[in-house]
Amino acid sequence: MSEDFFYLDEGKIKITAASVGIGSKRWTSIKESEITEENYKCKMIENRFDILPIISNKKTIKEFFKTIENNNYENIQRLKISYKDILHLETPVREVIKGFVVEKKSFYFLTYQNKISGLITIGNLNCRQVQVYIFGLICELERKLGDFIDKNLEKHLLEKYIREKSKTNEKLAKIWEHYQDLVKLDLENNLIEHIYLIDFFNIICDNDLNFLLEYSKKEWKSLSSINDLRHQIAHPNRSLLDKKNTIERLWIRIEKIEDLTFRINQLNIK
Repeated sequence: MSEDFFYLDEGKIKITAASVGIGSKRWTSIKESEITEENYKCKMIENRFDILPIISNKKTIKEFFKTIENNNYENIQRLKISYKDILHLETPVREVIKGFVVEKKSFYFLTYQNKISGLITIGNLNCRQVQVYIFGLICELERKLGDFIDKNLEKHLLEKYIREKSKTNEKLAKIWEHYQDLVKLDLENNLIEHIYLIDFFNIICDNDLNFLLEYSKKEWKSLSSINDLRHQIAHPNRSLLDKKNTIERLWIRIEKIEDLTFRINQLNIK
């Protein structure tokens, strides 16, 4: 039946360049016929834009104004849009982020049917859609880490570990106490369900499970920055990118998540 297609959908999060960027019907631009010596600069300063599309007299978009240095409006170039400046509007946001880092870009014009139809900049990444995309990556990783520990560390060893650590760790002490209460009420569930992401990393490291995933201790400890990204996503009103949390740092963390997820998946292949 036709509706079976919907029941087979895995619910993968699809965030595209168009989801994050802005379409040409909503962006701020300047008409070629209206350009004077200073008015384009005023428009860029007023809106704090580093990119200003130019609408030609034929109503096409082939040029743009761009600051040489971000947020510095003393020197502005008038440039033609080249093939290096464009992406299809359905490009996954992952590839957009990668492009910003690998190609050292700060913007892309978005195309549809070979026409310029929108624009995406690094600043556009501070939005809900990108947070949803990253949360999806972290959520999948957390589930896989939980399953990995469940399969490779016997239940009594995990309980012993949490019990011992709870003597000096207040957070784990509360987890252990709550878990014990559930056990007494015959509501016992999987202990792993109560554990936080950072605890997963510690459990795996302290029990040498990292070697199953072919990470050294040093390499494994470097993955803790994934937890920092999780903290950012847990506070959606905060900017994802700022002076400290750069686009380069975001991409490194995304790659760490993808690499770890890949290794767990490979381990599960029989």
